[in-house]
Amino acid sequence: MSQPKQQRDPSLSELINELRRDDVSDQVVEQSADRVWAGLRERFPAPVMAASADVEKIRGCADFQALLPAYLSGGLSAARAALVEDHLHGCVACRHALGEARQGVRPAARLNAEAAASRKTTSTRSKWMMPWAFATGMVIIGLIGFLGGGRWAKMLRGSEAQAAVLSADGTLYLDSGHGGEILPGRSIREDEEVRTAKASSALIRMVDGSTIEMDQRTSFWISKGWRDTTLHLQRGSIIVRAAKQGRGRLEVATRDCLVSVKGTIFAVDEGMKGARVSVIQGEVEVEQGRKTQFLHPGEQVSTESDLAPVPVSYSVSWSRNRSEYLELLGEFAALHKQFESLPGPAPRYTSDLLNMVPADTMFYAAIPNMGSTLTEANRLLQERIQQSAVLQAWWARQQASGGASKEPELIDRLRSFSDYLGDEIVVAMTPDAHSPIVLAELRRPDFRAFIQQQISGNKGDGTHFQMQIIDNPSLLSRAAGTNATLVYFRNNLVAMAADARQLQMVAPLMESRTSSGFTSTPFYSAIRQAYQAGAGLLICADMEQILAHSVGHKEGPSLIRDERTGLADMRYLIMESKDLSGRTENRATLTFAQPRRGLTALLGPPSPMGTLDFVSPTASFAVSFVVEDPQEILQELLSLAESHDPGFTQGLEDFESETGVNVSQDLAAQLGGEVTLALDGPILPTPSWKVSAEVNDPARLEATIEKLVASYNSKADAKAGTLNLTKQDADGRTFYTLQINRPTAAPGAPTEIDYVFVDGNLLAAPSRALLLSSIQNRNTQYTLARSSDFSSRLPRDGFTNCSALVYQNLGAMLGSAVDIPILTPAEKQALETLKQNSGPSLTCAYGEPQEITIANTGNFFGLGFGPLLGIKGAGVLDLLPLLKGGRQ
Repeated sequence: MSQPKQQRDPSLSELINELRRDDVSDQVVEQSADRVWAGLRERFPAPVMAASADVEKIRGCADFQALLPAYLSGGLSAARAALVEDHLHGCVACRHALGEARQGVRPAARLNAEAAASRKTTSTRSKWMMPWAFATGMVIIGLIGFLGGGRWAKMLRGSEAQAAVLSADGTLYLDSGHGGEILPGRSIREDEEVRTAKASSALIRMVDGSTIEMDQRTSFWISKGWRDTTLHLQRGSIIVRAAKQGRGRLEVATRDCLVSVKGTIFAVDEGMKGARVSVIQGEVEVEQGRKTQFLHPGEQVSTESDLAPVPVSYSVSWSRNRSEYLELLGEFAALHKQFESLPGPAPRYTSDLLNMVPADTMFYAAIPNMGSTLTEANRLLQERIQQSAVLQAWWARQQASGGASKEPELIDRLRSFSDYLGDEIVVAMTPDAHSPIVLAELRRPDFRAFIQQQISGNKGDGTHFQMQIIDNPSLLSRAAGTNATLVYFRNNLVAMAADARQLQMVAPLMESRTSSGFTSTPFYSAIRQAYQAGAGLLICADMEQILAHSVGHKEGPSLIRDERTGLADMRYLIMESKDLSGRTENRATLTFAQPRRGLTALLGPPSPMGTLDFVSPTASFAVSFVVEDPQEILQELLSLAESHDPGFTQGLEDFESETGVNVSQDLAAQLGGEVTLALDGPILPTPSWKVSAEVNDPARLEATIEKLVASYNSKADAKAGTLNLTKQDADGRTFYTLQINRPTAAPGAPTEIDYVFVDGNLLAAPSRALLLSSIQNRNTQYTLARSSDFSSRLPRDGFTNCSALVYQNLGAMLGSAVDIPILTPAEKQALETLKQNSGPSLTCAYGEPQEITIANTGNFFGLGFGPLLGIKGAGVLDLLPLLKGGRQ
């Protein structure tokens, strides 16, 4: 008879291997690390950064690093922020500290909390216990290192190779350590700074597979965080082809912005005037201070207002792969144009589902059934891929990285779902719920069998997207603790929610097809009014409820709680997009509980815009706006500035005393409240910008300008340069020229500003020739506002004028790009394709007493079929995890 085998204890190596195989989420790892450090720091305080509030004098790097939390949160005064930025530009150690603070290795809140403790003397008992605490901490951190895939071990071992030089055309230098020239094949370790020489370029490959193309005189270094990898661009131009990042992100940090991606192609230029980010393919997130923007193919953003936009083609013209990038831009533009021509669903004028949502609904979305339209968009995409070699290469890369491997299957699934559902799908959310409830009418009675088939299919495909069908409403209480999405059928209706309590609220209404208490609320009336005008895609939010529950009286952004901003008066936000007569119209309306005040009152009521008459139909960009009272607005802004910087008023008084200019009376009071800014003409070598502003008293404003120039010259040193203001009479007008004399002018920096007063308007431009052509266009009525491209894109509504507008025409900006000598015929053809498929866009805003409305035509405020198909980096594959993770 055989003896049972005795169980032996696992060896240490087996335990370690088991731990390393265990898939622990990053969230668990971070929480564990935070608890360890919090315990150690609470018991054994160590010297850390001082709190920014305690830094009275800046003596060195320690003080600058103590200011970083306030700098990142925007809490520093303008003067101190400028000092920090200047120091960061020249100090590698402080740039490292800034990178850690941004990545969450040393969060700002933690730095401030630890600052006070850093000055305390450690007790005798703490000193005695320190070695044991240190040893315990290292053991726990070691375990976390194994669980976290070795990240902590890397930090303990020191820097590792993060990239390698693939090729160099010219000379590539290493600026760190002993320096010197480096050759292809050489590894680049963390914190090593590399630089290309003049007339040189290089191609760098990172360990994750991303490639970085460097233009001449470009330098950067790489740092590795907990999850993210950051490329610190010091100067010059790069083009990044980011590989798929998984859980982490690839970041490019400049001195004034942070670019984050998951997998895309984009260009970054960093210079003395600021940074410019251009996108060739995918979606790019650009963070500048507290402002975040998302860019898509062909789009661009600059960090400084005086850094004029240029075609994306210029940003890649130096690249060895420019032919591919230009073709991609052209193909995406053509696809975008085809997608816009697809007809949308017919408007809906009533909704039974609206009557059934919970009484305290604070968010409501009605999504039209677009299954057939999405399928047609995918067909166009696949056809275009077959016709274009560059798109075939792009699609192959998407599939290789997993970004498009399941795209056809998901499109088919969405189409299958849409065949069973009615004209719309409603998503509603209440204040106390952690996830929404979804309601829909059914076209076919066999939807239940279809759902059961999907549930069975999900069990074996690794999606972990669980669903549970509930037949009896009384069983909903038993399902409250499950992790599955609950599905309830009744009377040709279906409801889905992760929270059983929500289904319990709507189940009786579905049974009898009656209305909930929501129909007696003002929010319901606002939504119903949108239906009566014809609804397509509808997104509605009760801002009063959201602010009351999500932004407490003592919580949330101070700007919202500050009554002087007027943001606390927000009531409802209604966003809608619908197809009318073959074109898509979008409208967003924000209503207020009382007449607009504070910052929300900056926008004046709709009125004629005479300053727009100085802009020609060939302009590539124009923005115009009207304000009610510039002097009153200035007082509101000064009051807000004083509340955030107690020394602001004294600084303003000193300025007015030194210059002899009263900012309110001599400047604000002389402006009429209407301004237009435009790019109207060639953008190279000097951007053809122009500014036109309504003026009440030109003579007094001119006297104010002369005072400011004289005051500047009286204090300017040789390094800053001087200003020279001259005037000349011609053709019955007085033309003024302001020359900017600098010892060493930055490339592209303006050296001259010309201006003239025309019929109560101040017109300014970089040359007198541009002033004369603007006046001539106005006299002959050759203006943007009278062009067919402009008028055909005006929203259809009852307004004869608007309060503000933004017009852009990428095709006009690309007009001269085809003449670049270095371009090949194929590249010029790609640019011409991009130009032909890049039509103008126009967005208008209307300021009414208790609401602000923004309207445009085309995609729903930038969201088209591209993101749904994965073209812009936010495809179906990216949306599915959000649906699955709704409970979290």
